[in-house]
Amino acid sequence: MEYQVPKYLQIKQDIIDAIKSGELKPGDKVDSGSVLKEKYNVSTITVRKAFDDLINEDYLVGVQGLGTFVAKKHMNRRLTSISFSDELIQQGYKIDMQVDKIEEIVNESIAEKLLIPHNQKIVCVRRIRLANNEPIAYQSSFMDSNMLSLEQAQRILENKSFYKTLAEFNIVPVLANENYSIKEVNDSRIAKLMNVKKNTDTFFVKRTTVDESGKVIEYAETYFNKEWYSVTVEVKM
Repeated sequence: MEYQVPKYLQIKQDIIDAIKSGELKPGDKVDSGSVLKEKYNVSTITVRKAFDDLINEDYLVGVQGLGTFVAKKHMNRRLTSISFSDELIQQGYKIDMQVDKIEEIVNESIAEKLLIPHNQKIVCVRRIRLANNEPIAYQSSFMDSNMLSLEQAQRILENKSFYKTLAEFNIVPVLANENYSIKEVNDSRIAKLMNVKKNTDTFFVKRTTVDESGKVIEYAETYFNKEWYSVTVEVKM
């Protein structure tokens, strides 16, 4: 006797196959319940069971009044690499960066974090981080201008990488300390660049990076879109 696959499993597998093949992409709206009922000749309960499973397994997300959509895959930061870009590449993402500003500033608070005189000029590199062509973060990196000049920082435009640029000038980070909190994006300009609404909650990361000698080489602040970002921490017992 031939085994008949339950219809809800058939609907579920067909949607998963469409996601994995790229036919359905993150953010795409899937067929409505009524369309699937007619297509598979099933009841509302059967379609609901398939949707419930797919939502629970993070393939889909339901938005009240709008429909059901393919979920955006979270980027899982495992805190095992100084380079966020390297971690994303390992997870199969296509990464890119758009430079917003490269400027020289004087900021007493930032200078304290860099352990330099308050009146020392600081090079600031502000950029939008992209994954699969979508903005996922807005990052500002600050460095002592005596370590990286404003002119040298312009190389980032060509390299499309902050740490690759540092390596060109023999600046090698070996250790970073990161502090995570939740912070609203209150700057409407940054919110627009991140493609989120002003006052949206984000993961806010403050990061201090040192070289082999223990000298602070970078202080950075990053807004991460919480819909795209998660963190995993492994704890040994």
